[in-house]
Amino acid sequence: MKKYKLSEERSVTNTDRFDRDRFLKILDMSKNLQGVVMKGEGELPSFLPLTSDLWASFYKLNPRLKDEGEFDHEYQTNHELLDRVMKDNNFQRFRETTKLDDLSSAIGTMRYSEQIQEWIVEKMEEDEKFKEAMKEWLKQQKELDKAKQKQEEAEENWKKAQENGDKKEKISAKRKKTNADKKVSQAKQAMEEAAQQAQEAMQQQIKKDGQSFSTRMEKAKETTQEQKEDLVGLLGGGAGNGKAELQKIPLNDQLTLANTLYENKNLKRIAEFAGKYKAIAKKKQKVKHQESIDRSGVTFGVDVERLLPQELALLKSEATKTEFLRRYAEGQTMMYAPEGKETLGKGPIVMVLDQSGSMKGDREIQSKGFALALAMIAKKQRHDFAVITFSNTVGKVFYYEKGKITPSQIVELAKYFYSGGTKFSPPLERAKEIIKKKKRYKDADIIFVTDGDPDDRYYLKQESFQQEWKKFKEYKKVSVISLLIGEKDTSYVDLFSDKSILAKDFNSENAHRIFEI
Repeated sequence: MKKYKLSEERSVTNTDRFDRDRFLKILDMSKNLQGVVMKGEGELPSFLPLTSDLWASFYKLNPRLKDEGEFDHEYQTNHELLDRVMKDNNFQRFRETTKLDDLSSAIGTMRYSEQIQEWIVEKMEEDEKFKEAMKEWLKQQKELDKAKQKQEEAEENWKKAQENGDKKEKISAKRKKTNADKKVSQAKQAMEEAAQQAQEAMQQQIKKDGQSFSTRMEKAKETTQEQKEDLVGLLGGGAGNGKAELQKIPLNDQLTLANTLYENKNLKRIAEFAGKYKAIAKKKQKVKHQESIDRSGVTFGVDVERLLPQELALLKSEATKTEFLRRYAEGQTMMYAPEGKETLGKGPIVMVLDQSGSMKGDREIQSKGFALALAMIAKKQRHDFAVITFSNTVGKVFYYEKGKITPSQIVELAKYFYSGGTKFSPPLERAKEIIKKKKRYKDADIIFVTDGDPDDRYYLKQESFQQEWKKFKEYKKVSVISLLIGEKDTSYVDLFSDKSILAKDFNSENAHRIFEI
């Protein structure tokens, strides 16, 4: 990665060393942000400090623009652009979602920087004089950079000559150093003149068409908010705690996934459905939990959600808190007893997911959002979760320990699609194999999701298959619930299922009954 440097005089906002170092660390984490900076520097020489100031304007508690004289004059263009951004009517409201938030600030910086760069290009295409002024500034900045590089080399050679003590070498090195210093001075003057011309041209563009600039900033704001919401939906555990779940993931993983979401439209749609289905699943689980509690039965245990009110009162009192914690550690706290053993939801979950050609499109997108909602349930129940993809054979099998899915695993699941025909027996055999051989999946429940009739229907109807499947379920205490999407009947999934649900699509209330597991 190119080595970037920032200094106080290059900033037009009230950044301190911590702010600038923090931004450079985030820049180092995000290849996408680096790409935005490199692209922007091809149009605007001061683009790097502009992105740093944008980040500070989102992240800091009380950002402000510096007065003239507090920064190098060549950054006046940045001052003009930031002034326009920060004076926007919606800016302060938007900052409520970004201040002291690394991720939101980083996403906002990328989206705003992109829109600023695109606006500059658009104005350059419309106005030849503006284009020439910007190109000349860029040209002179490059000349200055070259001159400074040669100056550094001459300085280094001069120091070596001083150490060696050779008179002729000293004279030669001194002459080259003086010449390099002179060229830097000349190049700097030329660059400052070009920058002045470009800044005046930029001011004219902002005055002439400030509305288009504001429109682009509004678009950047909306895109930033959408990205954050999608991330919360994708990684969070349902409505209400998504942000807390997101904070448990390393920032560099958050940034990587945020940009994958931005670039991959399918993943973005999966995120939208995942957020929706997780919220529904959370409500279903809450209702199920409330209905499963027998208020007349009391037992001992450490399930916080079942603790008796008097136990919770002991926890809140400083006088009895220590005693409560002792009994809780020993499993001697009183809680409501469950109403009885439930048929489903007693262990790990194995989802058998149809990835045949007929699932391509909306059904594929929704089914993966559905899978992420089931993973959330598994995580809440501290149970392992597996997804077996299939068409006419078994595709990739995904394993998620205790329902935990990393950002890279989410992307892997989202991008994978098997396609082909539809056979039920191969994935059922794989599910059976997993439950038999993997200790982690002992007592697992199988959720079978499909939208079609099987090509191996005659095999499924055979007495031998049905008897073998029945023995397996009884011996391993396995329950199977099938979800059939579409207008077909459930006769084929009934052959191996304890419960079959027919739903028009994944958004129907019938489909959401799966979340009661």
